[in-house]
Amino acid sequence: MKDTITINDFFEIAKETDLKDLLDKSLHDPDPEKRKVYDALYTYFLDKRQDEVIKRKDFVR
Repeated sequence: MKDTITINDFFEIAKETDLKDLLDKSLHDPDPEKRKVYDALYTYFLDKRQDEVIKRKDFVR
């Protein structure tokens, strides 16, 4: 049985989380250290989604 979570497992779970939820937690979580983690995750996944949009052939700059 697996009792630990790997960084890849963590990213897969976070990837499925709605960006609005990550933003909300990064702004309103009572623990300042958790807010930093949520903010970093929000920024990372927002950047990844923006990269996907920019790579589309129909994207116009």
